[in-house]
Amino acid sequence: MTAQFVVAMIADERDSLPKWVTERLDAVPGLEVRYKRCTTEDQLLAIAKDADFIWTRAQNLVLTPEVLPKLSKCKAIFRSGSGMDGYPIEEAAQLGMHMCNCPESISESVAEHAVALLLDTARQVTASDRFMRGETTNRPRFNWHVTGRTLGLVGFGRIARRVVELLAGFKLKVLCYDPFASPEDMKAMGVTTTELDSLLSQADFVSLHCPLTDRTRHLIGKRELALMKPNAILVNTSRGPVIDEPALLEALRNGTIGGAALDVTDPEPPIKGGPIFDVPNLVLTPHSAAMSADFQRNFFEASIQVILDAMAGKLESHSINKHLMLNAESFIMHVTWFLSTKV
Repeated sequence: MTAQFVVAMIADERDSLPKWVTERLDAVPGLEVRYKRCTTEDQLLAIAKDADFIWTRAQNLVLTPEVLPKLSKCKAIFRSGSGMDGYPIEEAAQLGMHMCNCPESISESVAEHAVALLLDTARQVTASDRFMRGETTNRPRFNWHVTGRTLGLVGFGRIARRVVELLAGFKLKVLCYDPFASPEDMKAMGVTTTELDSLLSQADFVSLHCPLTDRTRHLIGKRELALMKPNAILVNTSRGPVIDEPALLEALRNGTIGGAALDVTDPEPPIKGGPIFDVPNLVLTPHSAAMSADFQRNFFEASIQVILDAMAGKLESHSINKHLMLNAESFIMHVTWFLSTKV
């Protein structure tokens, strides 16, 4: 039977995906899925030139602004998960292509990890463990009393909102900087909207939940770190380059801030033996915030649902650039921060 809807999976060979995923897709009437890990334009065009839908789940290697016009039948490009940095969002919109993701597949795990990093750093759990094992002679001098302090969120998407819910028992005052999130939505969750500088100067804990864009690259730099309280803790589970990492390391060495916890770094992974491993009051995890026992099942279930929705013409709820399609000039600023409502 001739396929009615063609999907090109350009990040993986068929055998590298879980068998239950490929079997589930094989069973969908009218659907053809082609699999190829594409690293060149020629490989991409070989399987996707006449595809209705392009599916990937990794860093963008081949979807350049120049190649998009050659994908004449493509209705949407879908990246499993949430991160869309490096994808040609505006250019796709100009060609009428939706750019989609499924952050719901990872938001719970990332929120839990952000909270774990905050509590670990505040209560000096990792530092105390290192001391007990004899890996350091520096016994932690104090632990933060978390209850009743001030949390600052940069970005108010799914993950940030879930962080607020998970920390509710600590009775924190919560501030948020997100220029495009709804103040009404924040107010409904007991969150106060504010400007970034004000947030940084007031917060005891700052947690980053924004996408990586030209606007947010090095959003937290030397000037911003200097605004923070001397005992403040910075948590990043978004993207490494949102922080100017050399400036952060200097701030930790100099005691400008009290500590930091990073699940993402710049570069990633960190350079072996690099300066990031020699600073005090820093907890590191290997970009593992999304990983959990249920991660794979949730990740691919959500991905399959997006494909089924695409077949049914229901892409609006997954699209991050639909506003650009309506009015590119008015929404260029909006779409980059719209991502933070989906991260």
